[in-house]
Amino acid sequence: MHERDDRQAGGRSEPGLAGASARAEYERRSACDAARRRAKFGRLAPVVQLLAGPRPTTEAWGRGAEGEELVGRRIESVIGSDGVALHDRRIPGHRGNLDHLVVAATGVWVIDAKHYHGRLARKQAGGWFAPRAVLTIARRDESRLIAAARRQRATVEAVLDPDIPTRAVLCFTGVDLPLLARPFVIDDVLVTWLAALARTLCAPGPLGPTQRGAVADRLAHAFPPYRR
Repeated sequence: MHERDDRQAGGRSEPGLAGASARAEYERRSACDAARRRAKFGRLAPVVQLLAGPRPTTEAWGRGAEGEELVGRRIESVIGSDGVALHDRRIPGHRGNLDHLVVAATGVWVIDAKHYHGRLARKQAGGWFAPRAVLTIARRDESRLIAAARRQRATVEAVLDPDIPTRAVLCFTGVDLPLLARPFVIDDVLVTWLAALARTLCAPGPLGPTQRGAVADRLAHAFPPYRR
C-alpha cells in the first residue's frame, strides 16, 4: 500500500473511516435487540437468540458496514498518493451520507457502496416504443439505486466548480456476476464491483496534484466525516 502524501491533500483533508456510521448503527441496533430479549426472556435470552438468530434488519446494517469497509480498503490500496479518498461523509441538513469520495486525476468519483446477493445485470424494459435500461439484482428491479446515486452526485457537484468532472458510481460487493462481466452505465451512473474499480480510479486525467488537493479540501469542508 502506498503512503499518503499529506501535502497533496493540502494537509487538511481528514479521510474519515469507511463504514463508520453503518457500523455504529449496527452496534446500536444489536444492543437494542439484546436489551429487548433480556427484558422479555430474562436468563433465557441467550438461548432465544441462538434459536431465533439475529434480526434481518439489524444484520443488513452489519453487512452494509462490511461492504463499505471492503470498498474503502480497496480504494486506499489502489489510489495511494495519486489521489485523495474521503470516507463516510455527512451531508449537512440531511440524514443520508456519502460512502466514499475519491479525488483522482480523472476528477471526483462519488462512490456508493452496496452489498447485495444475487445476479447483477442490466436489462431492457419499456417495450419497443419507450425502451429504457434498468438495474436488476436477483431479477428484482433496483433502479432506485441509480436515482439515489444521481442525487448524491448532484449534491457533490453543487459545492464544486463546474469544470471539475464529477461521476457517480455504484460499487457492489456480494453480488453474482456473469462470465466475462464488464462494468456498465445506466443514466450516467457507472455500475461496477471491486475487481473493476481499480481500473476506473487509476486512469489518467486532467487534474494535477495541486488541484486534486484543493478539490479534496473543499469536499472535506463541505462534507465532514462521521463522528460518533
